[in-house]
Amino acid sequence: MEKKYKKKMIVFFIILVFVVFLFGCHSGKLTVNNEYGLNSYDFSNENVDIEEEKTIYTTNLVMNASVEITTTIEYQYTESGFGPWQQERTVKGSSSGQATGFFINEDGYLMTNAHVVRLTEYESLKNFEYINILVEFNYALSDQFFEAEVINVDADLDLALLKTIDTIENVKYLTFYDLTDPTSDAYNSDEAVRLVYGETVLAIGNANGYGLSVTKGIVSAPLRYFNDNDIVIEAIQTDAAINAGNSGGALVNLYGAVVGINSFKVVTETSESLGYAIPSNVVMNFLDTITNIEYYKTSVKSYQ
Repeated sequence: MEKKYKKKMIVFFIILVFVVFLFGCHSGKLTVNNEYGLNSYDFSNENVDIEEEKTIYTTNLVMNASVEITTTIEYQYTESGFGPWQQERTVKGSSSGQATGFFINEDGYLMTNAHVVRLTEYESLKNFEYINILVEFNYALSDQFFEAEVINVDADLDLALLKTIDTIENVKYLTFYDLTDPTSDAYNSDEAVRLVYGETVLAIGNANGYGLSVTKGIVSAPLRYFNDNDIVIEAIQTDAAINAGNSGGALVNLYGAVVGINSFKVVTETSESLGYAIPSNVVMNFLDTITNIEYYKTSVKSYQ
């Protein structure tokens, strides 16, 4: 018994604090059949007051605009100092995984995370180049796979804008909750739009690649700052469960407005439920830098 105890303690203490991006890898060992039942709820009743009914209504609303993303990235780079004569050799490989995205307008533009469509650990290597980036997604409303192209990526913000290659009719899309930028003078005014501690939020995502699912929680902290290699990252902290595959999924309030994009979680040996999302004001600032992209903000109230 004492040996088993010591072994467990050793395993426990070697777990270090780390940040986990929510990009799920293929396991190929488990198949999950998805039955969403998205048409089973009466969407005409928009003035529901009971929180359970609001949760059901909003979940269906957001899932109708969300997609399961499968990304396959083939890469190539030159490796120096290989073998006894220090030759160079060309290395080829591929990486694939599953994540989440959501439509932001009827034209087929999608938001997700940058780490879903990039391989930052390879990009600094000599003569690195992408051979191919294939982004496919399963749209819940159609239960079909479509391809998307990468339009714009900001690795520092961990945001990526995609667009469908094929035309999809009657696209459902989400609107962004127009949060006030915390660096602006207006943030401390009475007119500022802010999240509050304890506000109910829902996280939609392709958790573990099993298909779209929803988790419910609260805003644990409206605003956190992380310093990553001298880059300051702004984030919303939530206790809504987010896991591998949730990358790029929408974090919404009970009115269905996007307050953030699920991005990462912090794991330590002494903590849990530390999920983080990129705030909607950061996402909107990113979209504002891209020309000819029309998206929609919402003035739907939050719990002020």
